Parts: sequence; C-alpha cells; structure tokens
Amino acid sequence: MNGIIFISLVLNVVCIYFIYSLWKKIDENNKNAESTDHIEELLELFSQEMRYENERLHKLISDFSSKNEQDRHKIHEKTIETGIETINSITLNEENDEVHIESETKPDTHKVIILAKQGYNAEQIAKMLNRGKGEIELLLKFYA
Repeated sequence: MNGIIFISLVLNVVCIYFIYSLWKKIDENNKNAESTDHIEELLELFSQEMRYENERLHKLISDFSSKNEQDRHKIHEKTIETGIETINSITLNEENDEVHIESETKPDTHKVIILAKQGYNAEQIAKMLNRGKGEIELLLKFYA
C-alpha cells in the first residue's frame, strides 16, 4: 500500500513538472508572437517609407528629364538660328577658306558647303535648311 502511495506521489510530481514546462513554452510562444507582430509593423512602416521615397525620386527624375529635354530643345533652336544667321552673313570667298564651286550649283549647295566647313554634320545641316539628311550627305560627297 505504501508503494502505491509512493508511485502516485511520484506521478503527481512528474505531472506538475510537465504542466509547468508546457506553461513556460506557451508563454514563450506568446512573447514570440508579440515580437513577430512588432516586426511586421516595422516592416510595413519601412515599406511605406520606401514607397514614398520611390515616388519622390520618380517625380524628381521626371522633372529633371523634362527640364533637360526643354533645355536641349532650346539649345537646338539656338544652334539652328545661329547656323542660319551665319549662312546669311558669310561670303563665299574668305581668306583661308576659299570655296571653288562651279557656277551651275544652287545657293543651297553653297550654304551646305559653308556649314560643313564650319563643322556641322549632315543631320544638323539638314535640319537647318529643312532638307533631307540623305540629300545633304550626297551634296557633301560631291562638293566637299
């Protein structure tokens, strides 16, 4: 009889130990869940902040791009105006840059040759004179 009481007492102690152990594990899981919730909130805030920064960066890039395009367009217009003014003000016979052209050539051909000697490429000359790029390249091959 004493043996049964002793076994019962040992089993009760073992059960209490397992109950205490399970209670500790449940408590740790609750703490982990709380820290997981906290980490999820931090990640969500971080992703919102990154989204805001990306939108701001995208806006800056698009503003810069449009401003750059406008500046490029203004510079191109000034280049064309300068080229046309130069064409109108230059004579064919300059000190170091005499151009011998046959009398049968057109005035546009003279302008093309002058602009080519000033360093403009065929595409720029074509835009200045409202001609095709291929036409200007052909004239440059024949007369330059």
